[in-house]
Amino acid sequence: MKSRELYEQMAAYIDTKAEWMKNNRQDLHKHAESAWHEVRTCTLIVDYLKKLGVTDIKMGKECFIADERMGLPPQEELDAVYERALEQGAIPEYAPYFKDGFTGVEATIDTGKPGPVIGYRVDIDALGVIECQDPAVHRPAREGFASINEGEMHACGHDCHATIGMATADAFMHFKDQLCGKLKIVFQPGEEGVRGARGMVNTGWFDDIDYMMAIHMRPETKDHPEQRIHIENKNCMANCKMDVYVTGKACHAASPQNGNNAMLATAAIIQGVYGIPRASVGDARINVGQVIAGTGRNVVCDRSKIVMEIRGLTQESLEYLRPYTERIIEHAAAMHGCTAEIKIMGATPCVPTDTPEFSKYLADLANEVGLGCNEPGAFVSTSDDYAYMAQKVMEHGGVSCYMNLCSPFSAPGHAVTYDIEEKDLPNGVKMYAAAAISLMDDWKEKNQ
Repeated sequence: MKSRELYEQMAAYIDTKAEWMKNNRQDLHKHAESAWHEVRTCTLIVDYLKKLGVTDIKMGKECFIADERMGLPPQEELDAVYERALEQGAIPEYAPYFKDGFTGVEATIDTGKPGPVIGYRVDIDALGVIECQDPAVHRPAREGFASINEGEMHACGHDCHATIGMATADAFMHFKDQLCGKLKIVFQPGEEGVRGARGMVNTGWFDDIDYMMAIHMRPETKDHPEQRIHIENKNCMANCKMDVYVTGKACHAASPQNGNNAMLATAAIIQGVYGIPRASVGDARINVGQVIAGTGRNVVCDRSKIVMEIRGLTQESLEYLRPYTERIIEHAAAMHGCTAEIKIMGATPCVPTDTPEFSKYLADLANEVGLGCNEPGAFVSTSDDYAYMAQKVMEHGGVSCYMNLCSPFSAPGHAVTYDIEEKDLPNGVKMYAAAAISLMDDWKEKNQ
């Protein structure tokens, strides 16, 4: 990195924001908002960006193609969480932009000088998890920042990611005169359930990005505690989230012949999908995560809801698995005189999110500036709808990398006692800053 002195100045400035980052993360954690609920979160992000002097901010509907959003909750739920957000401190001036499930923010910092266009994705949604409230075993409960919204918890670090995005904008604005090109930060809703990204990628906002990055919390590597950044060339598993609604006919349990038992149909569906034979086109996963069914002990069940997902290690494996799953659902329901409706609640394609050469570039850079990073290896497969953004950037010749920020975890991600150490958050901002400075140095060298 040629502009090492500038990086050191930015890193020192970022360190002065550590206490703010801690407090902001804990505030977002306390007011956790899950997919399409993130009204309060978005208003706080916009208010912060405007106070920094960011002028190019897209809010709500400006960030989406409305019909391409996935897995929206019912309107009555969206109305309720909007009112809740206002009660919990959402900024009224900005809240209307984020009504009705339009909970995204896109910020562009234009230095006014020629240079690369660099994009950053940070996701902002919480999970549908009931957070532990026992102060004896859970620090957020002990220190008073456990979620006050029952059934919504930042159990995967997205409160950290949102904070990193906000602090990154702060650092870039503070040193704007010494930078070149454009810096873009997208605050994405609904990553959990792979719901939020697809509706954002076709608006044109991503079309000029040369370098795209995302960052995610991960547990530190005990064998290499010096490594605060971790990069694995990532290939997103193809993923499809389904809600299945089975409808039968209720009757008295003493005369079951008068009804159509949706509970039996549901059991047949579950057994059937778990029995799908695997195919040679790629590894696959099936999981039924939740069943809601029945109205009473002595009533033949007339309705159920099955919450499930399928994943494929290749796109071909998902394309094999999905119609097989849909056939089983339809015919298992019909076998018991019931009907089944399938609603797709989220999906992501099987595509690489990393350009290997760019992953190596960033890993070397992390080591150069003292953050420490592993040597990126072969592709690994998990699911994240950042895949849509990476794919969009790669389509026009850009490159992408999905990075991880290491911190001690109190429990695995998605656990009710999940927590991280906020002292590691500045390292994420430093990594984003180092990438921007180095890429700008490269651009200057090639174009001047």
